[in-house]
Amino acid sequence: MELFARMYDSHSAREDTIVFPAWKSTLSPEQFDEMSEKFEEIEHKQFGEDGFDKAVKEIAAIEKQLGLADLSQFTASPIER
Repeated sequence: MELFARMYDSHSAREDTIVFPAWKSTLSPEQFDEMSEKFEEIEHKQFGEDGFDKAVKEIAAIEKQLGLADLSQFTASPIER
């Protein structure tokens, strides 16, 4: 799990700071809106109209059951200077 977390942190950081901004810069506002609609259509086909919201609620319930709902217990406190 630690190896996955290390890989995913790096992967998502590159997506958020390099890949997605570069991809978005190649699209016109109209193309971006069209692409957003297409992704929403796919989401609704795969998971239903409220699929994303339903999944978020299910994950929150599982996190609560496992004692993982409070992220502050896993987050380092700021360094006092």
